[in-house]
Amino acid sequence: MNVLNMLKSIFLIALSFSLTLSTAANAAVSPLPLLVEQCLQLRAPIENIQGHKLIAADENIDNNTQLINDAFALETSLLSLFNIKDRLNYYKSFSLPHFYQESVLQCQLHLADLMSDTLNSPWVTRFIDSLKQQQAKLEPELIQLTARLVTLKAEQLNLTDKSKLHTAQATVKQGLRTQELTLQFTEADCQLPIETRQQPVNSDNAKTHPNKTFNQSIATYLIRQKDPGCQKLVWQAYQGRAKKKNEHALNRIYQLRHNQARLAQFQDHTHLVLNKQYLSTPELVKTFLDSQTSLAPTPPWQLGNKLAQSKRSVTDILSSASLLSHIQGRAETLGFRFEIITDDIHRVWYRERLLGDIFVSSATRTKTHTLRVPVLGRQYGQIQFLVKANYKNISDKTRFISEYASALSSLSSSSHYYLLNTLSETQDTSAIGQLWLNMYLSEGIISPVEINSRESTMSLFSKQLKIFRSKVALNFYSATNKQAYVSLEDEFTHSFSLLWDKSEDYPYNFYAIVTSGPLYYQQMWQESLAEYIYLATKHCKNQHDVYKSLLVNEGFKPFELRLSALIGDPVDPLSLIKRIKDGFSFSEIVYQDQYDLTCTI
Repeated sequence: MNVLNMLKSIFLIALSFSLTLSTAANAAVSPLPLLVEQCLQLRAPIENIQGHKLIAADENIDNNTQLINDAFALETSLLSLFNIKDRLNYYKSFSLPHFYQESVLQCQLHLADLMSDTLNSPWVTRFIDSLKQQQAKLEPELIQLTARLVTLKAEQLNLTDKSKLHTAQATVKQGLRTQELTLQFTEADCQLPIETRQQPVNSDNAKTHPNKTFNQSIATYLIRQKDPGCQKLVWQAYQGRAKKKNEHALNRIYQLRHNQARLAQFQDHTHLVLNKQYLSTPELVKTFLDSQTSLAPTPPWQLGNKLAQSKRSVTDILSSASLLSHIQGRAETLGFRFEIITDDIHRVWYRERLLGDIFVSSATRTKTHTLRVPVLGRQYGQIQFLVKANYKNISDKTRFISEYASALSSLSSSSHYYLLNTLSETQDTSAIGQLWLNMYLSEGIISPVEINSRESTMSLFSKQLKIFRSKVALNFYSATNKQAYVSLEDEFTHSFSLLWDKSEDYPYNFYAIVTSGPLYYQQMWQESLAEYIYLATKHCKNQHDVYKSLLVNEGFKPFELRLSALIGDPVDPLSLIKRIKDGFSFSEIVYQDQYDLTCTI
């Protein structure tokens, strides 16, 4: 076996660990062999455009016509690859028979190779050079496309590093999946009385040892154990359970990311990835995280007891059909129109523009899947929306609306290019429109949670845990002398009041440290900014203009300009962080009379 094939085999094994396995109807898997065959027979996109004459980078032109033709040629050559990739991701969400799994992985590798070959081809390199050379003359849509292509090309890893990275990520994922915990109690008082113990769900979930060994479900133990010291002892041991297995893999990921940053002339991975974000430096991210840090309702090891003592917020039971009808009614006020083809097929329009179809199916868990991304002038969107029969509590309803907002957000894209419809200017602004839409659709349907309710406690706790983990990830990928936080132990205390004294275990208990890394903060940042925009614009008479600005953006304006029009200046990162922390005031609502959106109170 030559080196290239060996690396591909390693990459294949790594990806196999990452296969998402969930319950689904077996009937949905039947078209998969045909899809895989189409995938493996797909020719390199670059073959379809090699003969297309490119405009020279230094050629003087007065309009965008030739560059638009070049861009359309590239789009035409790549669209089949993108469509197969999206459909493959859809099938991966099902529980695939073992004999399909290797074929799916081979297909993934093939698509990745084709995309890499295309981005690194001389034709695409010259095309990007031409776009950059003529940037002052380009129309806004092509300016945005240039930025996406440059980013994609810069983020490419060679096959060797890609194989090492995915292998290490798979190792970390497997290490965290284990529930195995061996703990010798030094104090008899930390053992639960025999009559209160619960046997593990299966013998693989815990190692059983005689006498004073922990051999129970972690959640069960923490709820049944009333001694805070014992709760903390077991919780901390559980958080560090994967350290021994994952330390080497996590260090390898750090080194790969660090080497990539150094090649790009950045001092570390944190500075490299943040350089392309709205919060573009570790200092800005730290300022935001610090502004959102507050005491959680409980330390992590006492969460189970706290939730058990809290009551759920009261809410009515709604069927999926009733809930969907309420949401569609709310969406219609923005200009959406829903054509019910059958009970299971809903055609979605925005005014007179057809966006695509949403296929509604019954399931045990609410979820959306993108089957086909809309591309203006080429194809309409297709979304599968999986729903439960009834929705009994606020968290279920919240998820339903969030997933439907995701579906409408995906269908709202208005570009002629797939990359502009799927990639945003920055990762940390990519979901702002969707989150705003989620809040808009929730108005009048989801009641505010009650103070001290189970939902309120969980929400406040989850936010502080994410804030703390964001600080851990920010530090982990920073050079030692450039770390934003001097003492992560103090940061844990700031959020949870008590000390977690094993700081060496901090990076080893959440998988996002190897997937999101320093960008883990972005969920909290986008939720905070989207909420601020919603509060600042909810009194606007023309809500459809807010929707069009955030989600359609027909003029392809940069996010900063749209944000300025929506909430007024200043919108630089530091000012936004302060405005979010201070909260929205009525005086700012009054100022909206001066906006282009002509907000009317």
